[in-house]
Amino acid sequence: MKQPLQRFQGWWFSLPIRRRGLVIIAIPVTCFLATLMAVGWLKASLVEDEAWVQHTQTVRLETKRLLNALVDAETGIRGYGLTQDAVFLEPYEEAQVMIPRCLERLQGLVQDNPQQTQQIGVIREKVAENLALFATMLTQYQQGNISERQEVQRVEQLMESKANMDEARREIERFATTEESLLEVRKAHQAFYRQLTWLVFCISAMVSVLGAIVAVYLFARLERELAMREGNLRFTNQRLQAACEQLERFSANASHELRTPLAAVLSNAQVGLMDLEEGEEALGAVRQRLQKIVALTKQMSDLVGQLLFLARQDGGVSLEGWHWVDLTRLIQDLESEWLTETKKYGIKFSCHYPFERVRVQGDSNLLRHAIANLLSNACHYTPSGGKIGLKLQLMGDPRSERLHQRAMITVRDTGVGIPREALPHIFERFYRVDGKRSKGAGKFGLGLAIAEQIVRVHGGTITAQSTLGEGSVFQITLSPVNDNSDPRAFGGQS
Repeated sequence: MKQPLQRFQGWWFSLPIRRRGLVIIAIPVTCFLATLMAVGWLKASLVEDEAWVQHTQTVRLETKRLLNALVDAETGIRGYGLTQDAVFLEPYEEAQVMIPRCLERLQGLVQDNPQQTQQIGVIREKVAENLALFATMLTQYQQGNISERQEVQRVEQLMESKANMDEARREIERFATTEESLLEVRKAHQAFYRQLTWLVFCISAMVSVLGAIVAVYLFARLERELAMREGNLRFTNQRLQAACEQLERFSANASHELRTPLAAVLSNAQVGLMDLEEGEEALGAVRQRLQKIVALTKQMSDLVGQLLFLARQDGGVSLEGWHWVDLTRLIQDLESEWLTETKKYGIKFSCHYPFERVRVQGDSNLLRHAIANLLSNACHYTPSGGKIGLKLQLMGDPRSERLHQRAMITVRDTGVGIPREALPHIFERFYRVDGKRSKGAGKFGLGLAIAEQIVRVHGGTITAQSTLGEGSVFQITLSPVNDNSDPRAFGGQS
């Protein structure tokens, strides 16, 4: 049952939204039209049955009229024969007119029924015999005095008339009985179709309500899907707009950062060529300018290298080079490197880390690069006599398993600090709080962006807190630590 339902859902959601909308609209419309067609057909059947019932009742009525007319004719003849009073001939004469009309109407009413048509023919013969006998008896009654022999014949005629009348009555009653049976059948058929009409109407109503509910449900789901797509499109548009703005800012900053050292290289090279024309006395100045050109070229090379690194990270990081990274050992190596570096600037450097081994899954070179960028940033913005601290610690309940703990790396300095309004932008590319100081220190505003990119691809987070004039704190939080996991789960090697 689940597989057909899943197939239907897959087919349904594969349809375009416009086609799904048409199907949803068609569901209640189809149910409504089907209900109308069913009710219309049943109503037509009821009308037809009602017509047949009326037709049968009309036949019964004409049959009774025929029988009554025949009885009136017989009664009139007998009354006139006994009393010789012309009053008794009035019903006889009326019956003479009524009987042919009734036979003709009955013939027309039952012409679609061969059996009843044949029965009408039999009745017509019997009635004709009775009418002929009645005419003969009337002629004899009108002659006046009759002999004894004629009296005997009259009695015989009366007996014959009674026998013929009984046969005619039986044929008429047989005809009426058949019509009664047809009437019962047609009434039963009419009652059945009435019940069927109500049943179909109720079923159609339930199906229509169910179809309406299904249509409303599907329409609600379609509306939610459209709203979700609209939200996704709006979010995508916002991201594209942000990317376009970032690209414009990146292009402007990159062109500016490259144009400034290139102009310096060009001017130093031109002045150096002019100094060479003055002779050996200008060799010292030429050497200084060549050294300046080398320094500017290295600066441009660093900028291009950082841009290429960001471009590679934007394209995605391959997990094939990932392995277990011993953060404790990594912090120890950075401590030995930056103790010497900070002494050059008269900055006190401290480092703290746990005695136990802290391991995470990732790329050791990338993590070293991210932490080194934070230390470099702290060193450049901390004046002589200041302090820089590097700390590694485990976050979470110490009693819990290592799987539920996270590694946190903190870089703290007592530098110039960052204004509160600048904190949301410090991880943007080419963003610098103090542009003049950054250029003087050889900074391009890419170090924090690179650090944030590296931490993000490792599934971690990086945050910054700062007080202007007191210093800054950067914290890197990495994925759960687990010494027992297989690093090949991340695609690396141990």
